[in-house]
Amino acid sequence: MKTKLTFFAMALITLIFFQSCSAPKAIVKLKPETEEVKWLFGQSFMVDSLYGVIYEVGFNRIVDNQYWFDFHITNRSNMPILIDPVNFAYLAYDSLLNAQTTVPVQAMNPEDELLTIDQELAYNKSRAKNHLGISILAAGVDIATGIATLNDDNPHNDYLRTHLYDATQAGAIENAIETDNLNVLREEWASSTIRRTTLESNYSMHGKVFFKALPQARYIKLLLPVDDQQIEMNFKQIQQSSN
Repeated sequence: MKTKLTFFAMALITLIFFQSCSAPKAIVKLKPETEEVKWLFGQSFMVDSLYGVIYEVGFNRIVDNQYWFDFHITNRSNMPILIDPVNFAYLAYDSLLNAQTTVPVQAMNPEDELLTIDQELAYNKSRAKNHLGISILAAGVDIATGIATLNDDNPHNDYLRTHLYDATQAGAIENAIETDNLNVLREEWASSTIRRTTLESNYSMHGKVFFKALPQARYIKLLLPVDDQQIEMNFKQIQQSSN
């Protein structure tokens, strides 16, 4: 028995040791493939224009396997233009410039993300009503078991009342926290991203655009359409040690 315990303890210590000594993930950055960049608070922006439409694009960081870009778009043409992030895309290449993507990777659509969040919020609202119903039920059980306790010596009446009430309260609190988090996330998607907009002449807009990341690629080429043409912006993907 003592041998088994010792072996188990050593195995557990070994597992913890290897987990604590695992190497941290490399930091991924996208560096503009040009020296002609615009700087803003330490962040570099590539700038290009077509038909009077000016794109300023800066790589922000990679989070949860997503590229985060900051976009500044200005319309200096004499016509309004439609800006829609679903039309933004990128192609990926390896170090020998062999294609790593068979089709362009499109930007994430904020409208789809907002719809998903709204569905989650609707589900949470429904679940909150269920918690309210169970709370009312628990209150009824509380009264019933209180009466029953006065009339018999069955201790299980108290357990039924306590467990049902505690489980309901814990679920309601968890549901409220999740709802608050979803509302914050929704506000971020609604107000901080580039969304489908008719950009009038001499107006500008800015916000974030997200893409699914491809960390194994060496080069990334952004494709930004303007009417029947497109602007191309090239980035080199660099992985830096976090040590």
